[in-house]
Amino acid sequence: MAEFFVMDRERLGSWLSRLAVLGVVCFLCAPWVLPSNTYYHRLVILFLWIPAFWHFCLFHRGYPKIHKVFAGLYLAISIWYVFVVVMSSDGWDDVRDLKLPFYIALSLLGVMVAAMHLKERFRDLLLLCCVFGGLAAGFTCFYTYFVQGHIFYYRVVSFGVWRVVIPAAQACGALAILTAMLGLEAKRSVWVISLVLLALLGYAAFLYFNQSRWIWVCLMLSFVLVGLLLRSKTAYVMAAISVLLIAVVLVLKPALILNRGFSYRPELWMGGLSLLLDNWVHGLGFQEYWIQIAALKTSARHPHNLFLDIGIRFGVLGLLLWVGIWCWTGWIALIHRNTTLGRAAIALWLYSGLVVLTEGTVPWVKPSPIWFVTWLPIALVLVIDALARQARRDRVPSVQMSGGA
Repeated sequence: MAEFFVMDRERLGSWLSRLAVLGVVCFLCAPWVLPSNTYYHRLVILFLWIPAFWHFCLFHRGYPKIHKVFAGLYLAISIWYVFVVVMSSDGWDDVRDLKLPFYIALSLLGVMVAAMHLKERFRDLLLLCCVFGGLAAGFTCFYTYFVQGHIFYYRVVSFGVWRVVIPAAQACGALAILTAMLGLEAKRSVWVISLVLLALLGYAAFLYFNQSRWIWVCLMLSFVLVGLLLRSKTAYVMAAISVLLIAVVLVLKPALILNRGFSYRPELWMGGLSLLLDNWVHGLGFQEYWIQIAALKTSARHPHNLFLDIGIRFGVLGLLLWVGIWCWTGWIALIHRNTTLGRAAIALWLYSGLVVLTEGTVPWVKPSPIWFVTWLPIALVLVIDALARQARRDRVPSVQMSGGA
């Protein structure tokens, strides 16, 4: 009877892990096809958060230890987040935002559960999801221009839930980075390489017709930096292709790059910095704020810079804690640079850190495109660290046994 219950417990754990794997697939792929954020969030709750929560409750003793620095930083930033929301709350709607740190923690936990179940196959799951995204990006372009009949100057967005131009491009660029680094770094069959190249072509078409110029520059810079930092042949090739494509656009359609100038970013940053300094103690929380732009005689809802937005909403301490988490993420990725997943995490971290300098709002929201350039890099690094700790722990018994023998 005891053996039956042990087996049943193991089977339950396996099923919860498989549901978490499905949840990761929903998180990465569903935005391309679902018509509503409501359906997207329900899928994430059902297949990622709930299985991760129950798996942790039942099997947490078997988990590898989470890095103490990250645990401390995340706990500190969550406590500070709760404090700021309470201090700046105007009613029940603001108080409901207190649940967001738990949502993010469950998402990070769900990715870790899926990775611990799949182990080395986790990177193949990521690649599969990214290839799907590339094919969906290419189909989006076809559908937008040849089915819906939009002119080619129309800025393409996903036909799923990514309906805002720049956030859609940010998330798409993140998936393109992972596709290249996971699909071309390791030895793959001809069929896999063909699918990876087709997916990259889909991402390239989407990003071109999306016309988010800073995303192009960030992709190029991240590949260049990864190439120089890691001497990665894949990064060198992707950097050369990125430079070539931007040069072609500059020669054939210079207006596409030069006409919009800096889109008033310097004015927005100065206004955002002034607002941060005025609210440096604990920020404004989720209260709505506006930045005046004298040249336009209008206002903007955020400074188009993630770090400034975090500082405005959560003060200098909140900004420093976020920078601490971000620096920890880059450092751990660098430590594991000899692995394929580690190199991919470094490339994504560099791209994400660059891309949010000109567009991005506070990451404390429900799952959305901003997660792909904030919490996704952090989740990947947590996975890398957890898998390394799990592998070391699994080797210990065999070493002890051989020593005793």
